[in-house]
Amino acid sequence: MSVLITGGAGFLGTQLIDDFLRNGHKVTAFDFVEPREATRERFRQALDNGALNYVQGDISDRDFLFSLLGNTGGDPVIHLAGILTTGCDKDPDLAMKVNVNGFRDVLEGARLSGNRRVVLASTISVYGRGLPQPINESMATEPDGWYGLSKLMCEQMGLLYSRRFGLDFRAVRLAAVTGPGRSAASGSASLYTSFIPEKAALGEPYTIEVAEDTAYPVVYIKDAAAALFSLANTDSAPRRIYNISSGRVVASDLVAAVKEIIPDARFTFQPDPLVMAVVGGFGNWEIDCRRAEEDLGFRARFTVGEMVRDIIAFARRGDAG
Repeated sequence: MSVLITGGAGFLGTQLIDDFLRNGHKVTAFDFVEPREATRERFRQALDNGALNYVQGDISDRDFLFSLLGNTGGDPVIHLAGILTTGCDKDPDLAMKVNVNGFRDVLEGARLSGNRRVVLASTISVYGRGLPQPINESMATEPDGWYGLSKLMCEQMGLLYSRRFGLDFRAVRLAAVTGPGRSAASGSASLYTSFIPEKAALGEPYTIEVAEDTAYPVVYIKDAAAALFSLANTDSAPRRIYNISSGRVVASDLVAAVKEIIPDARFTFQPDPLVMAVVGGFGNWEIDCRRAEEDLGFRARFTVGEMVRDIIAFARRGDAG
């Protein structure tokens, strides 16, 4: 099987490419930016033998996108491209242009090129605050930020294309994705969950921009990629939208787990009001993933300790890409 991944040069896209290549699939990775040189080196063999092809372009360029979708046959499309939380809040117009209109064009291009399967990376930010716990997919969707709103609009468009045109639309509502090799410029409010173990592994001090007791639902990058891989490959996804989470992490617990491995790791807590405004309301959230387990056979593999060990090992190898 071949697959088209939008946002393929990014944090999650790179991991997902790795999963598809390891399972013998061909990948076309589309992104606004070129992949980092470290990423190219990581996939050098696949690039050389044609198993992986990077295509650079703008998700807002409809003609280019339609041409790309037309030229990649009936391959499934996994849509990762988009503006993240803080970027959306800073520029809602851009959020609508890239996240909403861009995905609408993906859906239309997929319809025109043969009603191919479309898998959307959505977010638990589509849910409202103050919900009973644990949170399942049937609960109220009342996002309080532009990112969550844009993803909810994408979900609804996908479901409309499914009803009206028979498009095979599927989505995962991801908790905050954490893992090694993230960029500070990504605009994610959950960067601290990755940076706490990574900075320690690199011997660098780190000022943590949340309070010590801040709790946040996360999904480890390898769990997130596994869920997307499964959803893209399974013949049937009857309930279409699935929660995906590895669990809830507390900032102080992350620090403690790191210090078990690196006792001299240097951290200070200095909460940033803008970051806390995003992450502060999720302290009691527990994400119900039973639907994904029942329909897709998905079960998260990474505990907090395993995430920390994996990030530290990755950073020490120096193969971030």
